[in-house]
Amino acid sequence: MKELEKVFLVDEFEEGWGMEEIVVCDEQLFDYCIEVLFIPEDKIEELNMIDNELEIVLKDLEDEDASEDWYVNLLKHSKYN
Repeated sequence: MKELEKVFLVDEFEEGWGMEEIVVCDEQLFDYCIEVLFIPEDKIEELNMIDNELEIVLKDLEDEDASEDWYVNLLKHSKYN
C-alpha cells in the first residue's frame, strides 16, 4: 500500500470555535482536532495555524488508518484533496 498522507491543510472551520481569531492557542488547535475532526490524540504530531489555515501533521499512521472515518473525512476536508 502507498504511504498515507501525513500533512493536511484545513481552511474551513465549524462555527463557535474561534478559529478565525488572530491568535489561536495550541490547546484550542488540539481540542478542535480531537473534538471536531475526531483525530486520535496519539496520531497528532504537530499543529500550526498559518494565515487562517490549520496545518495538521500526523504520525504513526498504519494501513488500517486509511479506512478510519476520521482519516477519510480529513482527506475530504483538507485543502488540496
